[in-house]
Amino acid sequence: MQNRQSGAAHVPMMFFLLLLVLFLGAVGFAYVTQSKNNDLQRQLTQALDDARTVKSQTVLVQDYMNDVADVFRKPGKYEGRPGGIYNNAVLPDGQVMNPAELKKVLDDTLSKAKLSAATGLENVLGSLVTKIDQLEQRVRDAETARDNLLAEKTAIDKSLADATSSHSTKVKELTGINEQQRTDYDNAKVTLQNNINQVQESLRAKSDELSAEKERATAKEKELNKEIAKHQMHSSALIERGRMVKAEDVADGKIITAKNGVSSAWINLGRKDMLQPGTVFQVKNPNSSAIKGHARVTNVMDERAEVQLYDFVDPIADFARAGDLLFNKLYSPGVTRTIYLMGRFTAPYNKPELKNLLTRLGNKVVDKMQPGVDLVILGNDPVNEAADGFAAVSDSPEFKLAAELRVEFAYLNQIRDLIKL
Repeated sequence: MQNRQSGAAHVPMMFFLLLLVLFLGAVGFAYVTQSKNNDLQRQLTQALDDARTVKSQTVLVQDYMNDVADVFRKPGKYEGRPGGIYNNAVLPDGQVMNPAELKKVLDDTLSKAKLSAATGLENVLGSLVTKIDQLEQRVRDAETARDNLLAEKTAIDKSLADATSSHSTKVKELTGINEQQRTDYDNAKVTLQNNINQVQESLRAKSDELSAEKERATAKEKELNKEIAKHQMHSSALIERGRMVKAEDVADGKIITAKNGVSSAWINLGRKDMLQPGTVFQVKNPNSSAIKGHARVTNVMDERAEVQLYDFVDPIADFARAGDLLFNKLYSPGVTRTIYLMGRFTAPYNKPELKNLLTRLGNKVVDKMQPGVDLVILGNDPVNEAADGFAAVSDSPEFKLAAELRVEFAYLNQIRDLIKL
């Protein structure tokens, strides 16, 4: 019975070895082609060694072959089927294949090869062979593309050689041209640098001129600003004074009480109007512009003042009467005039006496022509610097400044009757 089982086991054993060699050869070919997996080669060597030692393991090998037929093979441990009669026979570790582990190896191989999972040795090997064929086709396509590129490179090399030869000829021709152009360029560069130097020198000169002109313009601007400030100050003073000063043809006041033959009268001006004793008014008829006489203030009260009448043209027929108008160019009700005395003044109207008189009449007399002056009283022409003659007062800087500021002028002889000493 034992001999029969041993003899019968040789055929499956040879079949198993044949299949094992085919399997390992196919796996080894796929592995070497795809990833050159040395580990599978070592497994094949170990499996062949194990195969030479399994001669006596007949029944266990037969059941093992049936189990691994459904999956792939991998060296491992196999204890047989549950309930199998093996007469305590065991297979050495490392000389058999565990179906579960072998299946995992095959699945991992397909995964690494980026192939879909498959069952059965034929399907797995078919997938690997197909993958290999595809890779070989890609290699062939790459080689074809390489051959085409090499052919193109050969043509390009020939064209490059021809172009290089032509280029060498052109280089020889252009070298002479370049040398001449370089010489021309150097000459032009020297000329350009000379021109640049000249332009820079001219720019420096213009810059100096511009700086000097800026300085002059700055000084002129300062001067003009002073002039503007002076005019603005004068204009402001005149505007403020103009709001209070009446027009020349508007009367300063009028006579409110007068009797024919009586040398005194009363007028409608008083302390409220800043009237000062000694102020002289020209007396005019409301219907005429002619001066009919004069009135000098002798007594000032709050609301009115008493005046002395004199120098009437017609004291009989046209004497002072109520309603006659009063005029004085040096006086405006409630306003203080700023007066400057320009020129030479002689007795009895010397400058000090005239200044005191104008001040007593409520005016402000300044010693310098300046913005804010609203009346200039002109005297005689002053003595020149050589003291051998007279200089025209109209040529003096003070007169020109007053004219520039458009100040009102009055000659002393025109207002002498208004400032009786």
